[in-house]
Amino acid sequence: MQLSGGNDGLNTVIPYEDDVYHRSRPTLALSKGEVLALPEGQGRRLGFHPRMGAFRDLYEEGLMALIPGVGYPNPSRSHFRSMDVWHSARPDEIATGNGWLGRSLELRRDELSGLFLGDGRLPLALTGEVPVPSLQNMDFLEMLSTDRGRRLRKMLKDLNQRERDGAPEAVRRLAVGTVTQLEKMVEIGARDVREDYPSSDLGWRLKLTGQLIAGGFPSRVYYLTQGGYDTHAYQKEDHGRLLSELSDSVGAFFRHLTEASMESRVTVLIFSEFGRRVKENGSLGTDHGIAQPVVVLSGGAKAGVHGAYPSLRDLDEGYLRYSIDFRCIYAALLEDVLGLESERILGGTFEKLEIL
Repeated sequence: MQLSGGNDGLNTVIPYEDDVYHRSRPTLALSKGEVLALPEGQGRRLGFHPRMGAFRDLYEEGLMALIPGVGYPNPSRSHFRSMDVWHSARPDEIATGNGWLGRSLELRRDELSGLFLGDGRLPLALTGEVPVPSLQNMDFLEMLSTDRGRRLRKMLKDLNQRERDGAPEAVRRLAVGTVTQLEKMVEIGARDVREDYPSSDLGWRLKLTGQLIAGGFPSRVYYLTQGGYDTHAYQKEDHGRLLSELSDSVGAFFRHLTEASMESRVTVLIFSEFGRRVKENGSLGTDHGIAQPVVVLSGGAKAGVHGAYPSLRDLDEGYLRYSIDFRCIYAALLEDVLGLESERILGGTFEKLEIL
């Protein structure tokens, strides 16, 4: 799951007893009494934003691996370049339309398939030789259940019958796969869900993802986005609202999975393109930074904090230094979840982080 815009990790996973934190953020800092503290010894005097109660519950239930200081060498503070780095997993190359998940799907195309639920074009991370369908909002899914939607599905079925009329085999296969997926998605999406998801874009995306997973939909890789994290001005309320939506939606998703006995078969990665600066700016917000916290959620997670929290005293020109290369997290997901050789995907050897 991608948090677009550069999430302020310092106000997400908070070092609430660090004096530098409070001095650097006279209006944005959250007090010890507000923060949802993690157990000492495990959380190391860290806590979640006060509107992230569901996240603390997931942590205390042993479902969360929290990695507080993640980044990559020679970091960029450009949204576009940094997101390309995370998507391609090749910081030393210019992105060429081939993503780390797209390469994964190519290696196991008979066993792996993907689905994008979010705004805009298909993320670079999913691009490759294997087509990945996109779904931006519920309107399209609801349309598929109408007369217009049934006509669209019939048109795709008809395309499947035109092999003798000279339709290219690749087009025919794509049509067959598309109509099959659409019909299954419509059927699964109509099923009742007991969990109360937030009524937001992220809420319905995670709800549908939970329905599809529990309903046996064939996709193994689901990519979701939540935007709005570029909080240069008047950050406090906007950031709190975003984190509340994120926490409540993910909490409902894992309750949904637990109800279906699927929580140990699903792994969720939550990241942003970079963190924010330590000091707040003159507009009551924060500017682009470097290191950020990354979260991995699963019934098979090695719960707790992995790695050191970035020092607020030893900064790189005002920016938090990273201590864990994000590709070490990718290596764990590729090897322990997808069963792939991470070196082939990442273009080098990275010691996998023991988070699963």
